[in-house]
Amino acid sequence: MKITVSARHTDVSPALRAAAEAKLERLVRRSSRLSRIDRADVHFTEERNPRIADREVCDISLQGRGQKFWCKASGPDPFVAVDRATAKLDRQVSRAKTKVLRRDTGMVAVVRGAS
Repeated sequence: MKITVSARHTDVSPALRAAAEAKLERLVRRSSRLSRIDRADVHFTEERNPRIADREVCDISLQGRGQKFWCKASGPDPFVAVDRATAKLDRQVSRAKTKVLRRDTGMVAVVRGAS
C-alpha cells in the first residue's frame, strides 16, 4: 500500500508522519477481508481563522479495488485530528465489511414478528 502524506499551511513532522502511517496500516490490516486498499492519501491543513478552536484538519482518502473511503476531521492538535479521522474511517470500513460479508455468506436478516 502506498501512503502519501502532504500538508498545506503547516509542516508535517516525522513523528506525525509515522503516527499517520501506523494508524492507516492498522486500519488497512483490519479491512483485508473487504478488499485490497492500494493507496492512502493523508492531507493536513491548518485553519487561519483564530476563532476556530479545532484548527488542525486531516483529510484521509483510501482507494482500492472498486471502493473509496474518505473522511475529514479536525482537532486542536494534528495527532488528535488523525485519531478522529481514522476512527471515522474505521466505522466506514467496518460497515462496508459487514455488508460484503453478509452478501458473500448469504446471511438473511431476520425480521421480528414474522411467522
